[in-house]
Formats: sequence, structure tokens, C-alpha cells
Amino acid sequence: MTYAVGIDLGTTNSVVAFAPLGSDTPAAPTLLPVPQLVGPGTVEPRPVLPSYLYAGTAEEAAAGTLDLPWAQRRDWAVGAFARRQAADVPARTVAATKSWLAYPRVDRRQPILPWGAPAEVAKVSPVEASRRFLEHLAAVWAAAVPEAPLERQQVVLTVPASFDASARELTRDAALGAGLPAHLVLLEEPQAALYAWLADAGARWRRRVKVGDVILVCDVGGGTTDFTLIGVAEEAGELVLRRLAVGHHTLVGGDNMDLALAHLVREAFAERGVHLDAWQSVALWHACRDAKETLLGEDGPVTHPVTVLGRGTRVVGGTVSVDVDRKTVVDLLLNGFFPTCGL
Repeated sequence: MTYAVGIDLGTTNSVVAFAPLGSDTPAAPTLLPVPQLVGPGTVEPRPVLPSYLYAGTAEEAAAGTLDLPWAQRRDWAVGAFARRQAADVPARTVAATKSWLAYPRVDRRQPILPWGAPAEVAKVSPVEASRRFLEHLAAVWAAAVPEAPLERQQVVLTVPASFDASARELTRDAALGAGLPAHLVLLEEPQAALYAWLADAGARWRRRVKVGDVILVCDVGGGTTDFTLIGVAEEAGELVLRRLAVGHHTLVGGDNMDLALAHLVREAFAERGVHLDAWQSVALWHACRDAKETLLGEDGPVTHPVTVLGRGTRVVGGTVSVDVDRKTVVDLLLNGFFPTCGL
């Protein structure tokens, strides 16, 4: 059987969905569970792969702490465990790789990440980090659907609409290096969202719009926000959709929300006489991401602690923590980043 396989290589999370081809009735896509390290030596499936890479130590590699069923003695990890390490060991963690792919002021093929990490930390390029995320997803596919090699499937990899030609080429190189087929298709994320809307609506979409309407697709991601305008026109008596415009590369997304919350929490630490150093500030950024997702999640708690590991002898007990309440996060992030406005 041949499948359509869609991969979203996200700034914060990556995901795979697939659907069989060849049937008269299109099948709904299925999310592929992604086994990954969730703790030292512990592998469990998750619906998404957090797009984080942890550069482990020689001791962890020798002990098999970062082993996977298909890879032994590995000195690095991606996914949930790597994300957890971002708050505890930020100097060894790569985050926001996708944003680095689109940053032209650095050589994105050179080992520069984690940015500013000590010399003893093995660094990787943004392309290599992306390759490792995709390689993990390819290995998961091979284990889950061994009768359908990925190189024989119709693979679609989404990219921001605002990615320039260079960023798209780097993304493709990472994909090919991970074993994805040469015939893979790069699909702009807002366009993918529009296709999903069309698939859900079926023939009804033609009754929801009329000639002259303009559809705005807004894709708020982890590192970027994409805007695409789609026009509704008529051709041979049928409604057709045509892309009218794409927004500029806007580096505003979930990462910026986490940073805004981190600045607020840092002030709360300062009021207690605790002043964070550079690496503690990075750890605070990642800890605030967890707090945001917990507080704004379904049935989220009223408050959530934000904890940062101490450094040296300045923090008694080795950690420092403050509580953040849900109302503060809603006011800062939802009202701050998504204010009500007219069109």
C-alpha cells in the first residue's frame, strides 16, 4: 500500500500524519505515535516530537542513557527528554532550530548550536539539527510501517510561506540527509491549512464563499507567524482559489510569548533579590514555555511554579522558584499578542 505522509517540522514540535492512497473514498489522516526518550533510559510514544536536541555527555553515551531501540551508544537525544533538559541544562540544548534555518546572518551549515555553549559541548549546525529531527521521525515510520518504506511514499514536508529560497533549500537538504525521498514536496504551511479546511468542508466550501471574497490564513507557529491571502474567483463557471499575497518573514510566535512571560517572571525573581545569569535566563525561557502550556491548557491550574536551577552558591537549596497565575498569563499573552481589533 502507498501512503501520503505529511510531516510538519515545527519550531517547537514536529508531527507526522499519514493516509492510504488508492481508495475511491479519501481516508482521514492518522497521527503517527512517536516513540522517544521521555527520561534517562525511558522510551515512550508521544503524539508529537518536541523539536529540541540535547547534546549529551560521554558518560551518558557509555551508560546507554540516551539509547533508542534503533540506536545505541548515542550521545545526543531529541524529543521530550531533550525539551526537559532545556530548562535544566540549557547550555547543552538546541531549541528553535527552524528559526535558525531562516537566519541569513550566520552560516547555517556550520556547527554553531547550542549558541554560546562551552567548548566541551558538541555543537551542530541548524541543518544537522533539523536532519536529526527528521531522521528520528523516519526511523519511527520504518518501525511502525515496515511494509511501506518511506522512500516509496508520497511525502509532503511543510515550510513557512515566508521561507526564502535558501531556507527551503536547507530544509530540503536536511530532509534528504534524513532519508526522505528525493521526490518529496515542500508545501507552504498556510496552504496546507487551507487544504485541510477544504478537505473538512468538502463540496460545502463553495457555498461558504463567493466570487470576490478574500480568505486570510493566519498561521501562528512557535517561531514565526505566516499570513497568506487567498482570493475567490470564477473560472469556466466554477469557483477557484488563487493565492494573492504572502506576508513578510515575521519572527513573532510562541517563542516570543515565552520570552515575554520570562521577562515578567525575571522581575519577580529580582524583587526577591535573585538576579539570574545568562544561562539561568535561557533556562527561565524554557521553564516559562512549560508554565504557559500548563496554565493555558484545558482544565489548567490556577497557578504553576516556575523553577530555575541555582548556579554557584548564590541560591540556597540549588533552585529558585516563583508561582505564576493563570490570569496573569492570559492578560500578558492572549490580550497582549491577540488583542481584539477591527478588520
